[in-house]
Amino acid sequence: MCLIIHKPEGKTIPSDIIERAKLINPHGFGITYLDNGKTWKTRDYSKVAKAIKTDRPLVCHFRFATVGSIDLKNVHPFRVGDSDLIYSNGTVDGFGTKTKSDIAHIASEILPRLNKADWTPFLELTETRFCLIDENTRKVERVGEWFTQGGVHYSKANCFTPKARVAVYGTLKSGYGNSGLLDGQEFVGQGETESAYPLEVEGLPYLHDMRGEGSQVTVEVYDVSDECLARLDQLEGHPTFYKRRITSISMDDWSKTQAWVYFIQDRALSSWSDLTSCYGVEENPW
Repeated sequence: MCLIIHKPEGKTIPSDIIERAKLINPHGFGITYLDNGKTWKTRDYSKVAKAIKTDRPLVCHFRFATVGSIDLKNVHPFRVGDSDLIYSNGTVDGFGTKTKSDIAHIASEILPRLNKADWTPFLELTETRFCLIDENTRKVERVGEWFTQGGVHYSKANCFTPKARVAVYGTLKSGYGNSGLLDGQEFVGQGETESAYPLEVEGLPYLHDMRGEGSQVTVEVYDVSDECLARLDQLEGHPTFYKRRITSISMDDWSKTQAWVYFIQDRALSSWSDLTSCYGVEENPW
């Protein structure tokens, strides 16, 4: 769910972190240089490394789309009023539409109605990470829990490690048709979703993202490389057919963890033949 990086002047963002951020968050990149206030947005990731590899102070953002369409207009940052910019990492429930991201909604319609002194207290209520930039003073304010490494500030720690945690429930489970995609990955254990979700097993198995309905779902949990996660995204047709979301898991050893879980997109159900062709398997793999 996105990554914001605040790099002070003279500090360096390691190349492996840049590459990992690009792979995990493929839906757009934005950067603001704090020495001259210039902002640039793109969905062409071939230019990203060159933009970041500089001694200049900057704030940048890698987008993973959760709310709103995947296009340049939803790439961060967003303008608030005449002279402020906002970047965010996380989803703010109750805001945004199918085409407009939650933070775009907040930046255009909520924050301008508040006194500037009230922006931070409001944003802190969301338990999401933000970065505010005053374009006049170039002052940067980070909101929420951040992580610092080598003098550079990161809104998430998953960029430091090549492992992502996934919880699988269908054809990716051991013994089923697509389990080979997890060969060589680290098996963490078995568990079930902490909340109930409706699980459909007719044809291809899928979960509806309707927390509190249905039953807790039995899953296998793996720590996977970025490359493996990209293969799983391709298999699942993410984010068109399925979309992954961080979900709380209760492990069989009574511990708790969080992992990516793939949920069906409602629009995918209207075209089941496209969904099955996305998988490349027969309609009834079970």
